[in-house]
Amino acid sequence: MQQNLPWILGTLAALLHGTGYVLYNIQTKRGQSRPNIVSWSIWAFMAGLNAFSFAEISSLAHALQYMVGTFAATITFILSFWWGRFTWPSRKEIAVFFICVVAVFIWWSQKDAGLANLLGCTAFLISFQPTFMGVYRDPHKEKPLAWNVWSLAFAVNLTNNIVCWQGDAVSIINPALLLVCHWSIASLSRPGRKRGCAT
Repeated sequence: MQQNLPWILGTLAALLHGTGYVLYNIQTKRGQSRPNIVSWSIWAFMAGLNAFSFAEISSLAHALQYMVGTFAATITFILSFWWGRFTWPSRKEIAVFFICVVAVFIWWSQKDAGLANLLGCTAFLISFQPTFMGVYRDPHKEKPLAWNVWSLAFAVNLTNNIVCWQGDAVSIINPALLLVCHWSIASLSRPGRKRGCAT
């Protein structure tokens, strides 16, 4: 059972992650979510690098969630663009985009997978800023369901990496950071905040 645990938890995290994307795309199609083009372009671009560097510092079982995310984030970006759900970014958001591009380039150029993934975490944190601020100002831009499912997926991944820890701190930092980032969007878009804000 102990030997199978990483695969059981890894598969569960991957299924939850994929479910979150299905829900998000339904929300986007219905106009219930308004994805930020800066954040999503970075996430689609970084997903593959994150998946492979994370697999190198942990294992394939622990990285299953990120493998699913690589495909799903790209599809989500394409669909959102196709449906015309993106709005033109502000100058500040464009600046954030270029900062993330530089961070991703440095990340990609590193031969150390642990350092590369840590730089990737920094890029992810920066890339969340446009989405975070957008939902902070207007909670109607997002619906919390998909973000809660993603948060649960990262919680399962974090548990998997703690229980089956292989000695690399980044394998804990990565899912913990992404758990907080996703949960923050779910919290900011909760119904209670929407009742207090006009559309």
